[in-house]
Amino acid sequence: MLTLSAARKLAQVHGFSSLITEPTANAKLAKSIGYYNAGISLAQAKLSGWNVCKASTPKCRKGCLGGTGRAEFTPMITQTRINRTKCLATNPNAFWSILRTEMAKVDRAAKRLGVTVAFRPNILSDIDWHTLFPEMFELFPHWNFYSYTKVKSKVRKYIERVLPSNYHVTYSWSERAEMAYVQEIAASGVNIAVPFYDAKSLKPIIPAKWNGLDVIDGDKSDLRFLDRKGVIVGLKVKLPKRLADRVKRIKESKGFFVGV
Repeated sequence: MLTLSAARKLAQVHGFSSLITEPTANAKLAKSIGYYNAGISLAQAKLSGWNVCKASTPKCRKGCLGGTGRAEFTPMITQTRINRTKCLATNPNAFWSILRTEMAKVDRAAKRLGVTVAFRPNILSDIDWHTLFPEMFELFPHWNFYSYTKVKSKVRKYIERVLPSNYHVTYSWSERAEMAYVQEIAASGVNIAVPFYDAKSLKPIIPAKWNGLDVIDGDKSDLRFLDRKGVIVGLKVKLPKRLADRVKRIKESKGFFVGV
C-alpha cells in the first residue's frame, strides 16, 4: 500500500488532491450524525467522456445534483471530478492505489473518533464497485457501504444477496421507472428514492405516502442502510427560486420530478 504522501503525489499527477470526499465537504454527508460518512465524487454520467451512470436517463442527467451547489459556481470542483473519473478510466491501478491508501486514512480517523464508517462510493455515479474493486469491501468488512442505483441487475443481485454483505442498495426513481417494478422490489425489501414537489405550490415536499407505500424523509440523513425496508425514500426536488424557472425545470424533467 502507498504511503499517504506517495498517494497524494500520484493524485496530483492525475489532476486532483484526493479521491475521497470527506464529511465536511458534502452537505448531505455532513448530516450523518454518529458515523464517519465519506464517499467518492466522480463526474456524473458522460461529463468526463466516460459513462459512469450506464442506466441514467436524459431527464435524470438534467436534474442531477452534480451541477448544483458549489459545483454550479466553482468550475474547479467539476474539473476535479472529471480528472478523478479520467484516472479511473485510463489508469485503474493508480486509482485503486490512491483509493486504498485514502480509505485506510478514513478508517484510522473513524477509529480515533470512536465511530463507524459509512461509505458512499457512488455520490454522483453508478459504478459496479463490487465488480471493479471487490477488495474494498473485503478490506473494510466493518464499514457500511451504500449506493443509489438505477441498474436493475444490481438491484436483483442485492435482493438475491449476491452483493457484499456490507453493501446496501437503494433503487433510484427515473421518468422511465414502472410502478409495477417499484411495487415489486418494495415487496422484496428494497427502498426507492423519489424526488418530490408539491403540484400546487411547485415547492419541494415529502408526502407521508405515495402509491400506497410509506414515505420517509431521505433529506434528514444519507444513511440509507439504517432505513426500514420496503419504503419510499422521499427527497425534496432542488428547484430554482424564481417561479418561472421552477415551472421550466419541472416540465423539462418529464416525470423524473414527481408532483404530489
